[in-house]
Amino acid sequence: MNSIRIVTDSTAALPDDWLEAHNVAVVPLLVNIESEVYKEGVEISNRDFYARLRKVQELPTTSQPSSGDFLATYKRLLEEGANTIISIHISSGISGTVNSASTAAGMIEDIDADIVVIDSKQTGPALGFILKEAVALVEAGENKEEIINRVHQVMDSMRTLFVVNDLMFLHKGGRLSGAKAVIGSLLQVKPILHFVRDEGRIEVLEQVRTEKRALKRITDLMIAEGGGDRLPTNIAIPYADNREKAEEVAKLLEEEFPGIGAQPIEIGPIIGTHVGPGLIGFQFYYC
Repeated sequence: MNSIRIVTDSTAALPDDWLEAHNVAVVPLLVNIESEVYKEGVEISNRDFYARLRKVQELPTTSQPSSGDFLATYKRLLEEGANTIISIHISSGISGTVNSASTAAGMIEDIDADIVVIDSKQTGPALGFILKEAVALVEAGENKEEIINRVHQVMDSMRTLFVVNDLMFLHKGGRLSGAKAVIGSLLQVKPILHFVRDEGRIEVLEQVRTEKRALKRITDLMIAEGGGDRLPTNIAIPYADNREKAEEVAKLLEEEFPGIGAQPIEIGPIIGTHVGPGLIGFQFYYC
């Protein structure tokens, strides 16, 4: 019987108890804040991170796990009896994590080991949704090909649309061009940002004057994506240190679209470093 294990990284925003219950291995990314380096989800909480982020004069920096971190994880899983590992990670358009994972996979000397590294083209709760789909199939006893096909099906359908309080966080972190960030800040607009499909990088989708209008427009785009007559398979409301706002958005969605089941989920220090406090978005898919 083929033993399949799933690996991801700390940006997936999945609860520790769920990860443990479903035997998912997590390789954490690193955040450097005030000259101290922390493993996301292990050595610093979201609450502590955002409290410090609001006070620091110098923006924190982030880094992907080393290939050695992945190699240690892959070797451990193989020693535990896995012969297939499916490793699904944050978009290569905003992180070098996939590169580290691929390098580690190439270092495994066991010729019977089967390690597949997948660039999700996403992060945050969207990555979490992809992981949950993969885990459900592993637990149902499906084979590697079926699992990978489903993962790509969900990835192809996934949309991430969001607004931030300050575009300069994305610019300083190298995730958005300086011209777009400066123009947006000067005009005091609330651009709708998104992950470009098949590329996984962040770009401005549309310019909107206020957050309220931006969220209404995102709602319209979400419904249009489903053909106008159905609800998403899953939807998360990612947020950054603004839970009350996320819960308000989720409540309004539920009132307008009963049964939509929008889940407010806070993003952690890695993504929080690059978007800053105040992000609100929609991550959803239809399939």
